[in-house]
Formats: sequence, structure tokens, C-alpha cells
Amino acid sequence: MLSNRQEIILRLIIEEYIKTASPVGSKRIQEVMSVDISSATIRNESAFLEEQGFLEKAHTSSGRVPSTKGYRYYVDNLMKKNDIEDVKLQIEEIFQKRGVTIDQVLDQTSKILSELTKLATVVSTSEDIEETRLKRVELVMLSKQSAVVLFILSNGSIENKTINLEAISLEELKISIDLFNDRLTDSKIQEIEFKAKAILPILKEQVKKYEFVLHTFVSALLHTGNTSQLKTSGMKYLLENPEFNDPNKIKSIIEFIEGASPFVWFQTHLKNHSKPAVAIGFETGIGNDDIAVVGTNFPTQNGGKGTLALVGPKRIQYDKVSDLLEWIGHKIEEKFNQGEE
Repeated sequence: MLSNRQEIILRLIIEEYIKTASPVGSKRIQEVMSVDISSATIRNESAFLEEQGFLEKAHTSSGRVPSTKGYRYYVDNLMKKNDIEDVKLQIEEIFQKRGVTIDQVLDQTSKILSELTKLATVVSTSEDIEETRLKRVELVMLSKQSAVVLFILSNGSIENKTINLEAISLEELKISIDLFNDRLTDSKIQEIEFKAKAILPILKEQVKKYEFVLHTFVSALLHTGNTSQLKTSGMKYLLENPEFNDPNKIKSIIEFIEGASPFVWFQTHLKNHSKPAVAIGFETGIGNDDIAVVGTNFPTQNGGKGTLALVGPKRIQYDKVSDLLEWIGHKIEEKFNQGEE
């Protein structure tokens, strides 16, 4: 457990480093401290914090920089609420616009967040298919040799399957589609495989290639999975950070952002929590200790989940970012509770 003085010194070093990206020396700490402490005392306390793993010695100067452990202690114990009312007013205006959708809100909010924080903003959403239903099946001819079968789902997505008409006649394909529409419309996707077996005797009587039809249609529907989307803003800001001058580091961050799966971390970690989650350094799950991610979950249409996250160097302004994301998460939830899409 750190003493009150050690916590003050650690907090000041982290906040100075966040602002400047430069190692922080004892002289600078003495200048910004509200109490009168000698430079020697600050050096001794800083040395102790370094020994305990909260700080690291910079190679190029006598100053120190926060470690991942130091950032984590700051986030969990020292972070204060940041006054960001002006930013909230800008975002509040977006939410209040008549007819604005959640997607539009997130797009505009992401740009504001990236511009304010100089970080990349990532919005990752996935719709849960548990309640998704089959609305109808349609046929679109491509040529005399091929056609596309469209499966329209209740969540607005459309799955398609191209059919070679040498494998099945057009007439049999139409019969199969009519049967699916008559017997399986409004069925949950998760029930399709079971219900399809019930219509097998009827299908078998009318369609010679019934096994081909059943396998093709059911597979197309079962492989819909979760419909995921990933949108980013402010990627250019990452390149402005000295931590990411190494091309290999920026490449690993881009790969991290482009893959939706890393953001499952937030969906799992935040499952029963309303507060934003923070992943620092190697906690993100990639081999890059210079990165940090702050994210919050929000509900999406049809029972799905979304994550709004900010990605950047470890010297993120955690207080400002966490406060903003928590507030935005509540605003999105309020909008859904009002019955808006």
C-alpha cells in the first residue's frame, strides 16, 4: 500500500507524462506539488516507486515514466472526475436531433471523441441471433444457369446463396422456396434446423434433389452467426504519438483494431458492470505494452451488444475518457429505452 505522499507523486508523474510524453524529473514534480517537499525527498520517493514497479527510469534523462503497473494503480485508485461539460454539451446536441439514429449518433460522437482525445475511436457491434427470425425467402435470377436465393431476416440483414441450376431445376427451386415461406416464415433461426426436418416428407414428395435443397438452405441460415460491424475514427492520430514510431507497433495496433474479437474482452468484462473498462499494455492481449484501450458497452437492436472504445498510448487521459464513455453509454441506453432505433 502506498503512502499518501507516494500516491501524490505517482499521480503527478502520470498526469505530467500524459500531457507531455516526456520523462518527468523531481524538479518538475516539485513545481506542481501543492505542498512544500524537498527535491531529495521526491527523488527518494520516486526511487521507491520505481523499485516497486510503479515507475520506470527513462534511458535518455534523469526523469521517470509510468509503468503499466503505475497506470493500473492510477486508474483503480487515484483517478479523479474530469470536468468535460463542454464536450458533453456537443454530444448532447447530437442525441437531441430529431430522427437521428443510433448509428448516426455513434458516427458523429466518434469523430468528436477522436478530435478531443487524439485517439482512435472504435465502435464494434454484433446483433444476437437468438431472437432473429426468418421473414421470407426470395429468388433472383442471375442467368439461365444460376440464381440467387435471398433469406431476409428480422434484424434487417439478408443472407444469400448462389445456386447452380444444373444442380437443381428452376421449378424445383421455386417449389422449395414456396414451401419454406409457407412453413418456416417467422421461425427463429435457431429453430430452423429442427423445423426443416418436419417438412422433409413434403419436400421429398415434390423435389427430387430434396437433400441438396435442405442442406443448402439450412446451412445458409445457420451460418448467419452474429452480424458484426466495426467502424473506426481518428486512426491518423495514432501516428502522431511518439510511442508508435515503430512500424511494427503500429501494425499490431491496426490488426488489433481491425479484428472485432479483441473487443469481446469488454463485452465479457463489462457484462455485469456499468462502468467503463480499461485494458493497459499487455492486458489488451496483444504483444504491445505501449497500448491502452478504454471501452464501454451499450445495447443494440434485437438484443445485441456494442462496444465504444478509445485506443491509444498508455498515457491516455483516463479520467476524462472514462467519464465521457460512462456518460455516453448511459445516453445510448436511454435512447434505446425510449424505443428509438
